[in-house]
Amino acid sequence: MFIHLHCHSHYSFLRAVPSPQDLVDAAVAAHAPAVALTDTNGLYGAVPFYQAARAAGIKPIVGTLLDVEIDFRFLLLAENAAGYSNLCRLLTLRHLEDRPVRLEELAAHRKGLIALYAPSCRGTTCRAPTTEGQHIASLRDIFPAALYLEAWHFSGAATPVADPEGRRACSEERSGCVTSNLRESLRLSKLFSLPLVATNNVHFLRPEEFLHHRVLNAIRTGALVSQMAPPEISSLGAYFKSGSEMRWAFADYPEALAATVEIAERSNLELSLGRTIFPEFSVPDGETPFSYLWKLCFEGARRRYQPLRPEVLARLTHELEVIDRLKLAPYFLLVWEIAEEARRRGIPAVARGSAASSIVTYCLGISRVCPLRWGLYF
Repeated sequence: MFIHLHCHSHYSFLRAVPSPQDLVDAAVAAHAPAVALTDTNGLYGAVPFYQAARAAGIKPIVGTLLDVEIDFRFLLLAENAAGYSNLCRLLTLRHLEDRPVRLEELAAHRKGLIALYAPSCRGTTCRAPTTEGQHIASLRDIFPAALYLEAWHFSGAATPVADPEGRRACSEERSGCVTSNLRESLRLSKLFSLPLVATNNVHFLRPEEFLHHRVLNAIRTGALVSQMAPPEISSLGAYFKSGSEMRWAFADYPEALAATVEIAERSNLELSLGRTIFPEFSVPDGETPFSYLWKLCFEGARRRYQPLRPEVLARLTHELEVIDRLKLAPYFLLVWEIAEEARRRGIPAVARGSAASSIVTYCLGISRVCPLRWGLYF
């Protein structure tokens, strides 16, 4: 049996063709018990993918292809909720400063993650950099029982032939090359005693969608479609192959196919959906979020309303009761803290949206609009 563990959806923006639902449908058609979504540097499609897979009776495996500082992209899969949380944290680090994740950050957020490392490939050849052994040694220390060597062998839809060294290959005239990192993965697997896992780096569902893949990437890079070539695009063979096609490609390495099932069995992510998760806010000792919000609001009301009239107190009390009933006090405190930081930095802070007419936001200094003046009510 073979399970796809490296699949991109259109949430790998301007890189891949299928939707998360398309990938689930392809897994159903292939009678696969599980399938993974591993978009580049993002989890944007994770929830719809998870929901679609569960509805179809397919186990969803959620991951990402992450930029890491040693000049490669690293496939990470969530084993459980802790792993999903760490994926979110790593991706936040990746995007906050628009830089690759550092190895020490990867080590700090490794719990619940399975890692797949693919040896470096350029065009038709795969050659390991002189420092690649050091990188793998570092990654093995970070993921002592959860590191695999990712192997692919794109044989496309062309006629198989044998190369001079006895490897299975093919002629891919339309894509311009045969891409395979299998030999290098095998060498490193023996050198570091790491298990091999077969993937296909899916970017489209069928071979005829290869042109769609090229067009998307031409838009992303600003190049002509005719100029698109690896590594900016994947191979013609990077489609959602059937189990029989993958068994043919890895006929001599059944352990690499079996590893896909092993990883799928290890991945048991359960997402709690359908409930709102509010942010937390640290308050002084002896205070609750609501009591602290109440105190800030009445201090602000005394400053802003002179005299402090009964209608002001009635309106403020009513809004605070609504906020307490909906358990929104931490959210209002968080917005207040953002506004305070903006003021400290000299950034104008004006609230927008329905809460801008709230006397609570006015007393907190978040909104500059006096609600009683304009007759607006919460």
